Order: sequence, then C-alpha cells, then structure tokens
Amino acid sequence: MKVSRRSVLGSAAAFAQQQQGRPNLLFLISDDHSWPDLGVLGAPVSTPNLDRLAREGAIFDNCFVSSAQCSPNRSSILTGCTPHTTATSRLHTPMPEHEPAVIDALKDAGYFVGAYRKVHQGTNFDKRWNFYGAAGEPFSKFFEALPQGKPFFLHIGMTDPHRPYKRGKYPVMHDAKSVVVPAYLPDTPQVRDDIADYYNAIGRMDADVGLVLEELKKRNLLENTLIVFTGDNGMPFPGAKGTCYDPGLRVPLVVWWKERVKAGSRFSELIAHVDLPSTWLEAAGLQPWKKMQGRSFLPLLTGGTYAAREAVFSERNWHDNYDPIRSVRTATHKLIFNALPHQQYRPADDLADSPTWANYLLLARRAQLATHHLRLVQPSRPVVEMYDLRTDPNEFRNVADDPSHAATRAKLERMLSDWMHDTSDYLPPAYPRQGRGGGRGWPTSL
Repeated sequence: MKVSRRSVLGSAAAFAQQQQGRPNLLFLISDDHSWPDLGVLGAPVSTPNLDRLAREGAIFDNCFVSSAQCSPNRSSILTGCTPHTTATSRLHTPMPEHEPAVIDALKDAGYFVGAYRKVHQGTNFDKRWNFYGAAGEPFSKFFEALPQGKPFFLHIGMTDPHRPYKRGKYPVMHDAKSVVVPAYLPDTPQVRDDIADYYNAIGRMDADVGLVLEELKKRNLLENTLIVFTGDNGMPFPGAKGTCYDPGLRVPLVVWWKERVKAGSRFSELIAHVDLPSTWLEAAGLQPWKKMQGRSFLPLLTGGTYAAREAVFSERNWHDNYDPIRSVRTATHKLIFNALPHQQYRPADDLADSPTWANYLLLARRAQLATHHLRLVQPSRPVVEMYDLRTDPNEFRNVADDPSHAATRAKLERMLSDWMHDTSDYLPPAYPRQGRGGGRGWPTSL
C-alpha cells in the first residue's frame, strides 16, 4: 500500500500555526568533498567562511553519507530514507512522486522553500519548491521572492568541487607542494597537481558560502537561521567517491545556530545523512513520519539528552557501472559486503578521466604501486572486507578472515543483514529474520 505525501504531511500546517519563533533553515551542500578537507580541520585548503561557521558553531568528525554517489545520497537527505528504500539507488533516478520529502512537510507548516543549483532529484521534484534559482542567478533573488514574515528553507547545492577541473579563474590558487596526499593515493607530482585543483574548487565553493552569509546578514536574517553544511559524498579520486571506504563515505558536517549551538563545539558521535531531515523537522517543531529511518541529533547540538548511534550504514549501486556494495561502520570497525566480487574496482567516469587515475594505472603497469595501493587494480575483490579502524584507519588490512576478529565479524554481519531487512533492500541479506529468506552468512566467494 502506497502512502501519499498528503496523508503523511497533511496535519503539519495546523500544527505549525501553534509554533512561535520557528527558525529559518539554510542547507549548504558541496559536491564530492571528503572529510577532513576544510581549513578548520587542518587541511591546507582555503575555507575561511566555513571555518568561521565551525568556530562559532559545531563541527562533526564522524558524519557519513547514505550512498557514495550523488543523486542517491541527496535523495536520502530529503526523505530520511536510504536510497534503495525509495527506489532512488541508481544515479540520476528521479524522486518518485509518491515519496514525501522534508520540504513537503516544511511547506505544509508555512515555510517558503527554495533551492539553487544542484538538487539532482529530477524535473518533477524541482516543481515542489516554491522557488528554484536558475544557474548563475544571484542568491538575492530568493530573498526578494521570500514573503514577509515567512520562515524559509533554502537549499544551495554547490557544484564544486566536482570534476572536471579547469585551471581557470579561482579565488584562491593552492600550491601542489603544500597539499596533503591521502595515504590511499600515490604521492606523485600528477596526483599533487590534481589535489591542488580539487582544493581550488573547494576554495571557490567557500567563497560562494560567503556570498550567501552576506545576504543573510544584510537582511537581518542570520540571527534566527540554523545553518547546516555538508558534502554529498567523498572526493572524486580513486578509492574515495563511489566506494564504501571512509574517503567515499565520510564528509564534513558543520552546524551553526546563534546562541543555540555552543561556539567551538566538536562532536565525535556517528551521524548519518538520513538524520538531517529529522533534525530540521525537530528544529521547526514538527514530527518525522513513520517511514523515515534517521534520528534527530538536535539534542546533541543543544545540550539535551541524545542516544548515540551504534553504527551507520551505506550503499553503492549503479553509477556509470553497476557495483552493488553495502557497509556498516561503528566507531571502531567497518564491514563491507561486495555483491559482485568477481568484478574489479571500476571508477566512475569522471574519476576514470582524471590525471590521478591515469597516473595510478601507469604506476601499476610499471609495478611501482605500494602494496596497499594494489587493491584497486586487482582482478577481483573479497565478498567481505572488514577493518579494525583503531589500528588501521586507512582500511588497508582486511581482517575479515582473521580468527581473532570472528566475533566482531559475526556481529557486524548480523547488524548489516538486519538493516537490509528493515530497509527493504533488494540485495539478499546474509541472515534470515522473522521468517524471511536469507542465508547463513555471506559466503567466502560467489
């Protein structure tokens, strides 16, 4: 039985009339941006505007996406459901008409909802906004259209630091000699130049953030605005975007809310992107609907009682190629299920055309890759990968078959399998649950 958007959200308007002082909600999302690539987190990248928001608000060290892909993960931010639950797991899949989104609830509650640039949920979804800014349209247009006295939800989907990188006009140019090369990439001049361009694009994105903040300040709207910034998935480099390794799933999260969020707060709790809509709804005095899988972390931000997550779950599906992967991550361990292990790693098209991947393949042909870089050029992959993040934060040593980790593997397999059952996953879970189908653990090979 399908649940209509109206039946889920219809009572929101009546409820909202009783609310006073509802905050404005500003959502800023970068495109292909891994943690910790902000200046405030120690990266040598110029992000003064986001750094200021973090210093005056809160920053999270463990925020994870629902999918290491663009449109699927963005759907989870809008619906509070993992992509396979809403049939949005493939890249570019439009949001189904019947799926309720957080902007529907906010509209029904009297919010004026608007978006700029990249939303990536299809043309029909674009019609749900009260305002949709055309490419290149100044941010002032939204505020000129905002009815007086109405609270707003404004979604600004940056297109940086997505590829392709063109060495044109950037507000700040970064020196390739000063970049930080992640351990999962070879440290070569070609890779350094590519990362410098990635930093340049982040700098341009941060400059756009500054323009938005200036509009809020000019219009005296900053005081009552809850600001959230995050990335949609990891950086567009091999071993990051499109994978369920941390560089593909772990993204920055900054929250600013004057006098409500303590300046300089830093949180280590696990946060999932499906938690964002529940958080916005609670801030607006509204309730999540039953289908939503996330939980509000507003109490964590404001000093209330918060039950921390034990784990976050993520997926990867079709993105230029079909590679179904599921993962579960706790504070100490990560388990990855590769449903097509006989296929080797295949980067998304924008990564495949990158200087870094060309250099990676050249080093592989010359047998010059480090041992921990070889996994991306192997002809196949394990069905199950598991990493002890306490001793191996780069996820280089697969301990799935290590007897000393057997109990942890069994626990994580069960957690992942239960989540797949609960969220109506179309991949076969490892274990049966409540009379449903399933196996007795994932096999060692398929």
